[in-house]
Amino acid sequence: MATYDVRLTAPGLYTAAGTDPDALWETLVAGKDTRRPTEALAGPWPEGDTAFLVDDLDAATLGVHRRVLRTSEKQARMALYGARLALAGPAERGPVGGPGWGLYLGLPTVDEELLRFGALDRLHKAAGSPDEVAALYGREVPPFSGLSHLNSTAAAHISAVFGLTGAMAAYSPFSDAGLTALIDGALSVVEGENEAALVGAVSPKVHPLLFAQYEELGWNGAVPGEGAAFLVAERAGDAAGSGGSGGSVAGAGAPGARLAGYGRAFGAGAGDRTEAVVEAVHAALEAAGTDAGGIGWVLPDAAWSADAARAQSAALERVFAGTADRPAQFTGERATGVLGPAHPLAHTLLALHGLASGRRLAADGDAVREEALPVPRALVLACGARGQVCAVVLEGAGK
Repeated sequence: MATYDVRLTAPGLYTAAGTDPDALWETLVAGKDTRRPTEALAGPWPEGDTAFLVDDLDAATLGVHRRVLRTSEKQARMALYGARLALAGPAERGPVGGPGWGLYLGLPTVDEELLRFGALDRLHKAAGSPDEVAALYGREVPPFSGLSHLNSTAAAHISAVFGLTGAMAAYSPFSDAGLTALIDGALSVVEGENEAALVGAVSPKVHPLLFAQYEELGWNGAVPGEGAAFLVAERAGDAAGSGGSGGSVAGAGAPGARLAGYGRAFGAGAGDRTEAVVEAVHAALEAAGTDAGGIGWVLPDAAWSADAARAQSAALERVFAGTADRPAQFTGERATGVLGPAHPLAHTLLALHGLASGRRLAADGDAVREEALPVPRALVLACGARGQVCAVVLEGAGK
């Protein structure tokens, strides 16, 4: 990571709070309630009648043919919109796309069954009659359901719409997927595999079946949210240069922050999860050339697993126990809900906003206060439900 400064620019954020990091920041400070009734869902969401939902988007807003809507799930459309927000920046950016542009995505699992149980029962009863089975399939299976239930459609649509034909990868399904995409996207630029990389992550759409997944993994009652978070990773020295066959790289002339260091670890069970978080944070701090005292803001993962939340809290207590002034810890969950793979990347965009303005947010009871950022570095964490941990250190562009 020390070979080049990896600059992170072009934030694109779609959540219940709005369509950019500024809107999320202002919503948090103002204490706005961004939840919506869940009555439009295909069944009630347990434990509450509201969630952090976003509008499903039409073809004109997404800039695609209407047929794309028939071959994609809502979460794929959220991802496409997040990518469009990130790549629709200032005119001086230059052309986007080509073999020098990579794509790195954190994706959730598909959260909708192909056939409802009643349909499966009817198919079972008709198993001896091929004609009746064919008729049932025609009535019960939505057109293009096989395509629309593939998460790979998110990557395919983004790549096709923006012409991103460089190296790419997708990760799934837990919250660490977003930061894994960020780390690997940045490394692809550092190592010369890509000239620029579009990095993004998306939440699952809120659906009653999502509750079954959350409950099985130890759901702690957190309210789910929908959204997507995207940015562009590029070498800082290339900001005003040419992107070769892919055009000039993204974000020319735009402010950005540096990915200064990262760490990854794994703790399979509750007993070693805390140690895994500590290990990942120390690796990120060492790579950034700093220590716990050099961090001005911490954005922990909004963990919806009780075990992950306890491990993360205990680990941060250990890491920052010896610091004179502990950095404020903050999560945007109160305005977005829990965003799955997109949550740590949404926190990354909040951190970029704070580094650019020299400010941070801190929880003050039920309110949120804005205060000066004492050190131009932020630590962002992701704690996957199965024990995966990622940590990144971000530095202000002037550092």
